[in-house]
Amino acid sequence: MERKLLHLYDDAMNLYGEYANVSLLARYLTDLGHSVRVETLSLYEKKDISDYDFYYMGAGTERRQKLVLPQLLQYRETLLEAKRRGAVLLFTGNAFELLGSAVTDAEGKRYDCLGFAGFESNETKRRITGDVIARIGDERVVGFMNKCGHTTGVKQPLFHVEFGFGNEEACGDEGWRDGNCFGTHLTGPLLVKNPSMLRRVAKALLGDAFTDTVQYPYMQRGYEMTLSELTKRMEALK
Repeated sequence: MERKLLHLYDDAMNLYGEYANVSLLARYLTDLGHSVRVETLSLYEKKDISDYDFYYMGAGTERRQKLVLPQLLQYRETLLEAKRRGAVLLFTGNAFELLGSAVTDAEGKRYDCLGFAGFESNETKRRITGDVIARIGDERVVGFMNKCGHTTGVKQPLFHVEFGFGNEEACGDEGWRDGNCFGTHLTGPLLVKNPSMLRRVAKALLGDAFTDTVQYPYMQRGYEMTLSELTKRMEALK
C-alpha cells in the first residue's frame, strides 16, 4: 500500500529547512520497504487533501504564520477528520500554535486557529531562543527553539523540558499531543536530529506494519554528540 505524505505550505512555512523532516521520513519509510508519495500544498493553492497518511507543517516568521492561517482554516474539517481516522499530523515551530484555539499577537490582535485543543499562544516583543533537551517517556530529544511568546492551557504535553524553555516556562512541559497529532516548538529539523522521534512518527503512521529494521549510524552519532554537548552545558549551569 502506498503511503501518502503531504507537506503543508512548504513555500511559506519552511524557516529552518524543515522540508528535511518530510524528506527523511519518506526515505525511512522507503528503506523499510514501503511505497511512498510526497506532495505539497502551496500557499493559495486549492486541492483535495482528504486522503493522506501524514500531514506536516514547519515554522515560519510570525508574519507568514498569520498569512497562512486563513488558508489553513479552509481545511479545518478535513484535517480534523484526518486526525479522527488516525492519520499522523506533525506541526513544528510556530505552526504548532495553529493547532490551538487562538494566537494573540504582540499588539493584542487575536487570531482564531484550528481549535483542535483549547490552548492559546500569546506573543510578546521578547524572543525566546536556544537549544533544548526534552524527554518523552524514556527517550530524550534535542532541538532548537525560536519563539516570541508563551503557550498556555496545554493539558496533554508532548515533552518535558530538562534544559531550555517549555510552553510557559523554563524546564516546563512543551508541545502538545493527542493520539497521532503532534505539535512542538522544537525545530532543527526535529526528525533529522532525533532518530527516536523519526521511529515514533513512523510507527504512528504504519501501525502494526512498522518494523524497526533500518538504522542510520551517522544520524545516531550526530544525535549522541549533540545530546552530550548540551548535557555538559546543562550541568555547567547547575
